[in-house]
Amino acid sequence: MCMNDEALLTELRPKNVASSSPPGVRMSSTVSSSSSDGSESDDSRDVSGGNSMVPIRDTNAPTAATKGTIARRRIQPNNCISGKEQRPSWRSIVSSASLGILNATFWIIFSLYFPFILAPEAATKTYHQASFQYVDGISHFDTTAWTYGTDYALAVIMALLVASILRYSRPNVSDRLSQRSASLLILYGVSVTAGGIAHQNFVTLESRNTLAFRFLWTVCVGTVCSASCSMGMIGTEAVQRFQEKSLRNGQKTLDSSPSSLLLRVPVLSETFWIAFGSAVTAFCAAGGLSFQRPACDIFVAGITQSPSTFYCMIFFFAVQHPRVATWAKVTGLVGFILNAPLLPMYPLLVQYTDLSLASVNTLLHSWLCVAWSMQGISMQHVIQALVADDEEENRVSVQSTPSAKKMH
Repeated sequence: MCMNDEALLTELRPKNVASSSPPGVRMSSTVSSSSSDGSESDDSRDVSGGNSMVPIRDTNAPTAATKGTIARRRIQPNNCISGKEQRPSWRSIVSSASLGILNATFWIIFSLYFPFILAPEAATKTYHQASFQYVDGISHFDTTAWTYGTDYALAVIMALLVASILRYSRPNVSDRLSQRSASLLILYGVSVTAGGIAHQNFVTLESRNTLAFRFLWTVCVGTVCSASCSMGMIGTEAVQRFQEKSLRNGQKTLDSSPSSLLLRVPVLSETFWIAFGSAVTAFCAAGGLSFQRPACDIFVAGITQSPSTFYCMIFFFAVQHPRVATWAKVTGLVGFILNAPLLPMYPLLVQYTDLSLASVNTLLHSWLCVAWSMQGISMQHVIQALVADDEEENRVSVQSTPSAKKMH
């Protein structure tokens, strides 16, 4: 579906023009005969073996000026769309991976300083680096049933959403988007499951200064870091899928209409997101995101999800499709940004309210349940739109086949 200027001009050239003639010139087939006085006369009849091609200027053919205008008006899709997927070159893979690691480095540094910008006093009292070496007096970790009970409840809800999304997985239609959406919710579920086990079983400071706790809490926080990879790949797949649909449905110009907004969104490489998520997760495993209050680790890790969060939000804002309802777009927009208020809320709730850690954790887990569920529901709706489109195309194809046979 990628078209260069030469192919475009060939398409626009009148049908009786020979492909070898230059633009703006059509070739006329004539037979030249000499009269008795030496002058030439044209016979318009075609004579086998006696044809000569005479160039005649065609005033309707595109000129150099119109050619440039047409080329500018044509869509330049972000990826060439063909029948089979094109394999990226090693150079593009290395470039995307390097860019992902560079972006991850920036967001890691940003995440460590951003809490002190939002609420300096509360953050100074709350965020103390630990590197998995917890100190009595400043290390706080809730071990009540309210905390690990809501963790397990969240895990069950995520599992139900995963099963619901995978029901709509169809090969070469929605399987890639379904798998990426399910992987995001699976990572959420693994995170809260590991967190629940830690809150339930590691009740003393000494037990938290063990390799077992470090491993379990690295899984809890590391899956949050890895979620940025799945989230970004969701955005990449969704943008690319619906750009293809816009092109197939006849969207030919990058005008100011709402339907053209999605065509302006760049399709970021999945290699970029894999490198980004891997770099942040590796930093987490090394203890770079470890604080004396282990809950802080998760909020700092959540800041690194900012690029993938915004990318998915851009998709929901820009997508224009008859089967993607407005409520689903709003649900997606709100669901992906709803985690953001938790960052300033946690230190403020801990330092300036009389709420217990159990109450704070229960409130935050309930908040996460709403945000993550909205993400899952909105993505399921988008996946259903892809499946419904495919089913309609199949029905039309089946209905048109008998009529085509009758014509023959």
